[in-house]
Amino acid sequence: MDKKKVRTKYFSLKELRLSIAHMVLWSLLTVAFFTYMTIELGEVVEHNPLYIVAVFLGYAVIVVLLTMIFSHRFLGPFERLKMELRVILGGNYQKRLNIRGRDDIYLRSFVMEVNKLLDHFEKKHLFCKDLDSELKVLKFLIDREGTSKEELVEAVIALHDKIVLEEERK
Repeated sequence: MDKKKVRTKYFSLKELRLSIAHMVLWSLLTVAFFTYMTIELGEVVEHNPLYIVAVFLGYAVIVVLLTMIFSHRFLGPFERLKMELRVILGGNYQKRLNIRGRDDIYLRSFVMEVNKLLDHFEKKHLFCKDLDSELKVLKFLIDREGTSKEELVEAVIALHDKIVLEEERK
């Protein structure tokens, strides 16, 4: 495998790697602090079964709290994003997905890409609406009495040029 492919593969999930590193770092720091506190407390208090139960409960509380905090940061925004997508599907094509600044960096990166996709689809939707109005004009010209063949040819050519121009913008 050449170096460029390896490098691209390694850095492609940079935001996800940072998110996981952030979670692991905070978890390790919290556990290290709690371990230090239990060692200090263990020197003062005699090691009895109640002390051991308190230490296990402390670790359990740490695990539960960290799980709740990190899952809220990573999974919490999805319900709001689903609601915003329903609004967009309901016809509000100018709406974009929003993300809080403290939400996960990988999720923010994903939302930016989805918003780019929504921009693309909004442009296509506007083009289709414009195309629809052009087709109505063409239909009007066909239905109207006295429309010359040259007028129809010009209208069809103009419509064709508009479609080709849109295709070239891609």
